[in-house]
Parts: sequence; C-alpha cells; structure tokens
Amino acid sequence: MPLPLLSLTTTALSMYLTIFAVELVLLYPLFAWVKWQLMVQVGMSRQERQIVFSNRTRRFDLDYLIARYGDRRLRTIDGLSRKLLHIVAGFWQLAVLNFIVKDTEVALIATFLYQIFILMLSSISYSSNKVFGLAWLMYGASSRIRDGIYGRKNLFAARCSFLSLIPLAIIDQVARQNVSDPTDLVLFSFFVFLPLTIGDALGELIGSTWGKQKLRVWGIGQINRKSLLGTLAVFLGSLVPLLLVTYGYRLSLSWYALALGISTLTTGTELVAPRGTDNFFIPVNNATLCLGFVFFFL
Repeated sequence: MPLPLLSLTTTALSMYLTIFAVELVLLYPLFAWVKWQLMVQVGMSRQERQIVFSNRTRRFDLDYLIARYGDRRLRTIDGLSRKLLHIVAGFWQLAVLNFIVKDTEVALIATFLYQIFILMLSSISYSSNKVFGLAWLMYGASSRIRDGIYGRKNLFAARCSFLSLIPLAIIDQVARQNVSDPTDLVLFSFFVFLPLTIGDALGELIGSTWGKQKLRVWGIGQINRKSLLGTLAVFLGSLVPLLLVTYGYRLSLSWYALALGISTLTTGTELVAPRGTDNFFIPVNNATLCLGFVFFFL
C-alpha cells in the first residue's frame, strides 16, 4: 500500500475509533441514567432498581415486578432505554461512515476492533453488582428487565453478533471486484444497517408499548414473545427510511425494489431469528441480498 494511502487509512481508522470512544463514554451512561429515571417514575424503590442493575443471580423475582408495576410498563422501560441507545448509536455510526470516512473497509476494521473491546469490558463486568461501576456502563441501559435472570446473558449474546463483520467483510471484498468505484459501496451501508438501526428498534418500541405479545419465539430470556404490531413496525420502519434514501439519492427504479426486498427480508429475519441473534443475521442477510443486487443490476 502506498504511504500516502496508508497514512489516510490510519487517520480514518483513528477518527472512527475516536467516534466509538465518544459513544462509549457519553451514550452508554446517558441511557443507563435514562433507564434508572424511568424506573424511578414508575415508583420502583432504590433496592429494586439496584437489583435490576445487578447480575440478578440472587433475589430477582420477575413475576413480582410484573405484578407490582405491570408488564407493559416494564416493556416500555426496556424498549426506551435499549432501543433508543440502539437508534442513536446506529445513526451516529452511519453518519460518520457516509459523510466523513466514506470507506467501508475502514469502517469494518474499526467496528471489529471496537466490538472486541466492548466484549472484553462486558466479560470483565459480567458478574459485577456495583450499580454505578463498569457494569452500569456495559449493562445498565440494555439489559432488559423482562429477560429476568438472563438479562446479561441475552445482551452478551447480542454483542457477540459483531462476528457478523467477518462475513460482511467477505461480502464487501467480493462486491469491490464488481463495482467501478468502491466508494459506491458506502451507499449500501444504508440498505444493510438502516433496517437494523430503525426497523428492528421500532419493532420493539412499538410492539412493546402497544402490541399484544402473543407470538411465542425462542430466545435468551425469561419471557420470549413478540407481537404482530411490532412485526409490522419492523417492516415499515425498514421500508420508509430506505425509500427516503432511494429518493434522496435519485436512484433508479431497481433500488426501490431493493428497498422492498430488504424490508421484507429484515422483517422475516427478525421474526424467526432467536432473540439475541438478529443483530447477526439481519445485516448478513441484507448484505447478501445487496451483493446479488450488485451482480444483477450494477
């Protein structure tokens, strides 16, 4: 690699890792605090809040919390704290990739390094009961109340989904051989990750708040149910943003078909993938469909 290009890549990688550091230091504690305040608002005692933020290996009674505070309230707290963090962080990363770094290869490397670091911190703090320590940072916002004693296990499994970056890197390299300008691949990041960032998040936010949780699914948690309303929210929350991207970039009609296909695929994947694994399967499936689009339409 020529030295100027190597220098440029190193600068972009450093910038990306700095962005991730800001995310870890600011967003993680912010939404942990949001969750803490939401529990205050529904009337949870300090002891109950501390138990929720603990590793829950002892004295955690999910049935008691549901009976006392209501299943819908707990679902809303879980959805707001976990998925708002999910949305903000996702937008933050997509904005950096599309408008600053503009290099999918750098983005994949930086994300892989960052997620390994996150997994290390999650492992170190997995058994900690210090409410305002490292465990607060790593598990506070995103360890669902309704996952019960499996709250941290569910989140840890979800964080292992960063391994999807390996097949994504392979797909990226194959796609690079079949496009005239590799920077065009940055546009596909919207189609791969916007459905995960918005669609998947809205599925939980809307489904948990207003949906009837009647669809039994398999996953890591004491309660594993989804709703038809949430499934519809995943589809529309994926389709509408992709249509806006397609229209905003003045793309051809075939891209509208891709938006519809990606939204349908995301919805089906989110519904059938075991809870905690959709962060792996959604981007991999979407990227595979995008690769097919590169072969047949570009």
